[in-house]
Order: sequence, then C-alpha cells, then structure tokens
Amino acid sequence: MNYEIVMGLEVHVELATKSKIFCGCSTEFGGEPNTHVCPVCSGMPGVLPVMNKKVVEYAVKAGLALNCDITRKNRFDRKNYFYPDLPKSYQISQFDKPLCNHGYIEIEDDEGNKKQVRILRIHIEEDAGKLNHSELSGDSLVDLNRAGVPLIEIVSEPDLRSSEEAEKYLKKLKSILEYIEVSDCKMQEGSFRADVNVSVRKKGAKEYGTRTETKNMNSFRAIVREIEYEVGRQIEVIEAGGKIEQETLRWDDVSGKTFSMRDKEDAEDYRYFPEPDLVAIKLSDEYIEKVRSSLPELPENRKKRYLEEYELSQKDATLL
Repeated sequence: MNYEIVMGLEVHVELATKSKIFCGCSTEFGGEPNTHVCPVCSGMPGVLPVMNKKVVEYAVKAGLALNCDITRKNRFDRKNYFYPDLPKSYQISQFDKPLCNHGYIEIEDDEGNKKQVRILRIHIEEDAGKLNHSELSGDSLVDLNRAGVPLIEIVSEPDLRSSEEAEKYLKKLKSILEYIEVSDCKMQEGSFRADVNVSVRKKGAKEYGTRTETKNMNSFRAIVREIEYEVGRQIEVIEAGGKIEQETLRWDDVSGKTFSMRDKEDAEDYRYFPEPDLVAIKLSDEYIEKVRSSLPELPENRKKRYLEEYELSQKDATLL
C-alpha cells in the first residue's frame, strides 16, 4: 500500500461512582426511563451543580496509571451544542485546563516492537442522555437517566498506524482502567466507547491528511472493521481525484459501512467559556501522592515480576 494510516482515538469512560457528577442521582445502569433524574441533571432553570469529589479522585487515579502529569489547578468550561438528549444545551467539560496531560501507553506495533502511544490529555465531563429510536413509528424518545453520569475523556495523539495497533491500545487501556477500579468498562452498556479519528497520507508525506471521526464505537470488532473500511474508502476517493471532507460519521454494523452524520466541529464551534457555577479545582502534592499510593500493582508490572521472579513463561505470565 502506498498510503500510511494516521489515527487518534478519543475514549469516553464512565466512572464507577455511585452518584452522578453534579447531583445525588444514581448512576446505576438500566431502570425505567427518566427515573434516575432530578432538577440538576435534567437541566431545570436556576439549579446549581455540586462537584462529586470521588470523580476527581478517580480521574487523577486514571491519569497516574497512564503516566500523565496532573494539573495542580484546573477548571470547568461550558461546551455549547444543541441536541435533544443534552438538557441544558451545553455540557460541563474541561477545555484549556484539563486534569491530566502528556501520558502514554506502551503497546507492540505490527512488527512486535515496543511502541509508546502518547496520550495528549484526560479531562472530566458529564455524559449526555440517550435517544431511543423506534423503527416502527419513526419517533425518538429521550431518556435522561445517563445525563450527568461522570466521564473521563482520554485523547490520544495521532500515533496509531493500523487497526491492529488501535485494538491493542484500546484493550490495554481497558485493562488498566478495570485494574485500578475506576470504571467497569462494560462496552455493551456504553461505559467504554471510542470516537475513531482516521486519515490517510502518501507514504513519506509529513502533512496529515483530512480526518473523519466515527462516533461512539463500543465494540473492538466493530472498531477494527470501521477502520479498515474507512481507510479503504478514503484511499478510493483520493485515487479517483476526490477530496476527503472533514466530517462526523456513524458506523452501520450490518452493512459494514460508514455514513455521514454532520460536518466535523472544531473547538471554536462549541463556544467554550469558563463554567461560572463551579470553582476551580486545586490539587496539592500531598493529595496526588495519596491517590498514587492507592494504585495497585499494574498489569504490566505484575507480568514483568512473574517473568523475572518466578521465571514463568510469557504465556503463563500473560494468562495470570
């Protein structure tokens, strides 16, 4: 192939807190629609958010496990967009002062060599609700049980070069987050889902190609299929003399194809501004070290210990 694949992933992880990020409503999955809801997470006028301290602890824990620098002073911002399952018409997130920066995960590339996949940032935000679509009537009903569930978004640098590398990265990330018990990572329940940013460029080129983003992928198999299809589609368009449009896509698992949803937004389209109803988060060195001390031995370190101390085989150490 005369083209190189360039990919970055944005992984949304629901944190394993008992209550939502800014109110006391339950985060338990399921339940009748709109039963885990209060005036705060349903976006009623005049209500004020109250920060869940456990969310900050879990986010810092994830950042430390992923080799990130922790920002000592950070804040929340409003990310403005309009969608039926976003009751306030804005999402409380973090823009220019995320909680964690510049981490990495080590994987093996397609040749079996060790490779670091850089993590640009990890930030805290609230989840949106969910639209339930009826194929019979064509109607869409809004369920706000998920609105306000705490998320961390883990944004990688565009370091991935194949669908196999993307799968290895996601599986390693999922394993670490499960190990440190900040999320159950149940992909079938939406607790671990990825937005896949894909572009292609001629081999040897330094400029990135135009990327597309496929939203809310929650299956390793589907992600691999989506990447392979989208890479093929983009190469076909370029070879035919066409131009790749920067857009947001959805994946249809039955047809095995991507379909356009909308033009891809950039940061300026969201009109970010500081969240006026929440104070800045200030973290001391003592707090960060206390969270660090609560980390268990991570899978990679444990595997290494089994190999060196107990002289187990690679297969047995990996299995354990």
